[in-house]
This record gives sequence, structure tokens and C-alpha cells, in this order.
Amino acid sequence: MSDFANWKSYPFTVEGVEFVSLIDPNGSMYSQIKRVPSQVFSQMNEQAIREIIGSISNLTKSEIQAELDKINLGYSQAYLALA
Repeated sequence: MSDFANWKSYPFTVEGVEFVSLIDPNGSMYSQIKRVPSQVFSQMNEQAIREIIGSISNLTKSEIQAELDKINLGYSQAYLALA
């Protein structure tokens, strides 16, 4: 995992599990993301988790982390993590 100290964090919750979407403020996506209302961006992240991983209510934290590791493979401007 890289150093995310300067990245912008956007927390969100899915099925009681807390996540954070980390966005590189120097990346090309950031200018678009910062114009989106935070509630809308949270809903987009929640929907992405549900579409990519599915229901997480029966998964352990280790299983969720394994799925996030697959999603984040090769990341450059955005990273999803457990909060």
C-alpha cells in the first residue's frame, strides 16, 4: 500500500461495514469528484461495493479485504479500504 497521507478520504458505510474511498488530489479524477456532493459520491461508492463484491453481510473482514485487494490491484488515483 502506498502513502495515502495527502490523499482525500471519503468515508462511507455498506451493510454496517465502514469503508473509505481514498482519492489522489493530484489525479485527473479528483477535480470531477470534488464537484459531486459528498452524499452522492458516498452512494456511488456504496453501489460499487454492492455491484463488485455483492452482499458483504456474511463476509469476514479478511474476506472483504481480499475482495478489496483485487479491486485495488494496479490502482493509481483511487483506492478503496476498510476504515
